[in-house]
Amino acid sequence: MRKVVLKGRGLNGGVAKGEALVTKPINFFGAYMQGILSGKLSKIEDTKHELFGKSLEGKILVFPFSIGSLAGGVSLLEAIKKGVGPKAIVNSKTDGVLLAGPVFARVFYNIEVPVVDSLDKDPFDTIRNGDYLTVDGNKGTVEVIRRG
Repeated sequence: MRKVVLKGRGLNGGVAKGEALVTKPINFFGAYMQGILSGKLSKIEDTKHELFGKSLEGKILVFPFSIGSLAGGVSLLEAIKKGVGPKAIVNSKTDGVLLAGPVFARVFYNIEVPVVDSLDKDPFDTIRNGDYLTVDGNKGTVEVIRRG
């Protein structure tokens, strides 16, 4: 196993450890809309996204940026609140809409979902699905332990 530490910008505090799930840009409203409306929120429901049918529960979600409107942050908040959202988020660029979900989770529900972006190395060259990550939103670091 190889260990690498990436340094970036911590945007939401806390520390989370878990398996990396690397993906393309995601619209959290589209990903969770039907589950929120039906009360059966659990998995990604956007049939056009590569994570369709998968759960983010317990994963460290690594993606370049979010897409969509303000409803995306609220949808992410709902997933975090219900325990089916990611444990932490690592991305290239975080916008206020995305950040609203983890920040509101901390403020209103005392749930920490660290968010780190603007890393000193490209996370998509460094992190692979299944790598073990420790994301420290307080320090702005991502420790990567490569598997295999």
